[in-house]
Order: sequence, then structure tokens, then C-alpha cells
Amino acid sequence: VCASVVIGASALLLLSDASSLVAIGLLGIVGGFSYPLYSIASAYTADWLDPEQLSAAASLLVTLYGVGAMVGPLAAAGFMDVIGAEGYIWSIIVLHGVIVVFFVYRIRAWHAPLTRRPWSEVSVPARAFFVPATIVSMGLARRRRR
Repeated sequence: VCASVVIGASALLLLSDASSLVAIGLLGIVGGFSYPLYSIASAYTADWLDPEQLSAAASLLVTLYGVGAMVGPLAAAGFMDVIGAEGYIWSIIVLHGVIVVFFVYRIRAWHAPLTRRPWSEVSVPARAFFVPATIVSMGLARRRRR
């Protein structure tokens, strides 16, 4: 939902005058709904893990967040190089669109091997975070082998 709101606000931002108060408000909405995505991902990933796995999960999620923080500006620069100044907004729309598509796919995708409860009891939003939880479990398994 947060990523979808960001896409909508960004689309409205393309239609508004860049120097208007509406544009500033829309930028606030974009930032306000983008910022909590990491916290939401962390919370739902934690739903899939045992308490003793949470510190490893946190370190891997921070690493994934860092990779995204490096890739995002590079993607925005590419969009701006091709499209111009509006490429920044288009990069926000496309990257958040990827997030929405991924989560819709994950909600409908296969069952998580990490769950210890029946799949029917797992909340729909928690199903979307199977991939980060899988990445965490792979990291934990790799550490155990060492």
C-alpha cells in the first residue's frame, strides 16, 4: 500500500507545477510513504524467524538496504540521463512499481519453507516477505557450516 501511494503521488507530481505548494506536499507524501518500507519489511521478516535468528536477520536486512541505497541513485541517474529532469520522478515510479509487483507476486506465490505454522494462518502481508526471510535463513545456514 505504501509503495502504491508513492506511485500515485509521483504520478500527480508529474502533472503538477514544480514550484507549487502542491508539488511540495506531494514530495512530502512520497517521502512519508517511502520511508517506512524498510521498517515494514523488517517487521514482517521477523515474523518468519525464531527469536535467536533476529540479530542475523537484522544484519542481513541492513546489508540489503545498503545495496538498495546504492542502486537507487544510480538508477535515478540513468533515468535522468535518458529522460531529463522528470527522469527522477519516473525512477521513483518504476522502482516502487517493482516493489509492488514483487509483493503482489510474493503474496500469491509458493509456501515458505520457514514457517512452522499452517500457511492458512500466515497473514497475507507476511507472505510477501518470504524472500528476505529466505535470504536471512541462507545466511544463517552458511554461518552454521563455517
